[in-house]
Amino acid sequence: MKKSDKMKRIDRPRPITTAEAAGHCHVSIPTFKRWIKRGDVGAYRTPGGHHRIPVDEFQRFLRQGGLPSYSVASMATPLLIVDDEPEVVQLLAEFFGRQGGRFLVETATDGYEALIKAGALRPAVVVLDVVMPRLDGIEVCRRLARTPETGGTKIIGLTGHIDAVPALLAAGAHACLVKPLELAELARTVDRLLTRVRPPG
Repeated sequence: MKKSDKMKRIDRPRPITTAEAAGHCHVSIPTFKRWIKRGDVGAYRTPGGHHRIPVDEFQRFLRQGGLPSYSVASMATPLLIVDDEPEVVQLLAEFFGRQGGRFLVETATDGYEALIKAGALRPAVVVLDVVMPRLDGIEVCRRLARTPETGGTKIIGLTGHIDAVPALLAAGAHACLVKPLELAELARTVDRLLTRVRPPG
């Protein structure tokens, strides 16, 4: 392979997730997936079964529909949303997807899937529900914090039970928010954790 070919592959913009695409278009994720199924916008599936839309195809779709173009971020921040409630996952995915390409959004609906996704994505931030089946958020937090590949990940715990906050913080969470969740507060917390500079040690 020629060096120029390698550079082309490296410089190619990353594909867009359905959460990001739906957020940019101000529609729900199921609505955008219907557009994909209908053939309105081209997409492919990852080995894990998730849709990805090439940037040039998404831009074509936007132009055709008279929608604002998508700003391709050179360094999107990987963010993982973990919650067993589909409505919460959709709400948060669409919220962060509307940030103009700032975040590479992935989702998981249980603790085991969260660990798999975190290992592959190496997220800068994990928004993590505490009460989940199979593997709860406290144990997920504990495993993320002690694994070298994800030890630097900022973890934001979400819980409807304020008495769960101390255990989550002890497990390694950097912040905890109590449901019902305020999106503005979550956004501020993400920004604060991403801009926090660790003192030299």
